[in-house]
This record gives sequence, C-alpha cells and structure tokens, in this order.
Amino acid sequence: MESINIAGRSLQYISLFVALLYIKKYKSKFYTYFVLYLFCACLTDFVSSFIKDNNFWFINLYTFFEFNLVALIYYNLIKSTKTLKLIIKLVIVFNLIYFLSFIVVELQKYTTSLEGVVNSVFIILFFKELLNSNKILNYKKLFSFWMSVGFLIFYLVTIPFFTLLFSGFFNSRTMFPILLAVIAILHLSIIYGLITCKKMEA
Repeated sequence: MESINIAGRSLQYISLFVALLYIKKYKSKFYTYFVLYLFCACLTDFVSSFIKDNNFWFINLYTFFEFNLVALIYYNLIKSTKTLKLIIKLVIVFNLIYFLSFIVVELQKYTTSLEGVVNSVFIILFFKELLNSNKILNYKKLFSFWMSVGFLIFYLVTIPFFTLLFSGFFNSRTMFPILLAVIAILHLSIIYGLITCKKMEA
C-alpha cells in the first residue's frame, strides 16, 4: 500500500510540474484553471500530511475549491449557451448545499460524493459537445479529451468510495489502495495528454 501511496502522490506533483512546463502552449482560460486545480491538489496533499487525525474538515474545505475549479475548467471548454446555463445552475445548487452543510452538519457526509456526481455531469456534457463537433475527428490530439477521461474515471470511482466511507460502511484503510490507484490513473492520463497532444484547444 505504501508503494501505491508514494506513486499516486508523486504522479500528482509530476502532473503539476509538466503542466507548468506547457503553460505557454495553452492560452485558453480552461488551462489556467486546470493548473490551479493541480496546484490546489498538491497544496492540499502537502498540508494534509501534517494533519494526522480528524482531517475530515480539511477534506471538506478542499471539496469546495476542487469543485469550483473543475466547474470553471468546463465552463471555459464548453461553447453551447444552453449547456453553460445548465452548468451555472448546477454550480449554484452545489454551492448552496455545500454552505448549508455547515448548518446541517449531516450533509457534510455527502458533499464529496455529490461533487463527484456533478463533476461527472460536466465531463459528460463536454464529451457530448465534442461528439457533435468537428474536433471529434482529432479527439486523440486534444489535451482536454485525455484530461476528461482521467477526471471521469476518477470521479465515477470516488462517488461510491466516499459515499461508503463517510456513511461508516468501512473505517479501515484497507480500501484506500483503490482511491490511490484511480488517482494514479488520473495523473497518468493528464501527463500523457500534456506530452503527446498538439495545441488544438479553442
């Protein structure tokens, strides 16, 4: 498990390093928010290493920044006005539930899972638009495609994972290699996309 932990965490920092190397390649706003997403993830990982016990509050805080950065990534990738309006509505609903969770504390058990659901919707909406555009002909050359593949795998796995974790169905760390494995897959997909893709983002 320790080797998986080291690999997953290392790939996260490598993703940020590679993303910064290619920052001049992408002038799009989505890429700026993507780099901020990676920076936030790495900073959270670094700080959490000093919080040994009862770090649930810290995960909940990270959820807010993670969600809104992912929302900004896809808001700047998607072109359809109708879809963008839907994204704005979902962002408002999630943030209302998130802040309500500080009043109704029981909701905090579900905000991370809800984030996974809404983020998955953003990614699916992006794939839907991509399928209906000319870019689908060269989708393998789009960094946003590989980024979204990694995101979708990650969030689809974390939805049941965090639902079971925060509901108390398992309290041991025996299931954490699954989470670490999907984190590794996410960052391998990101690194692959950054290195191999041409600049084809609008």
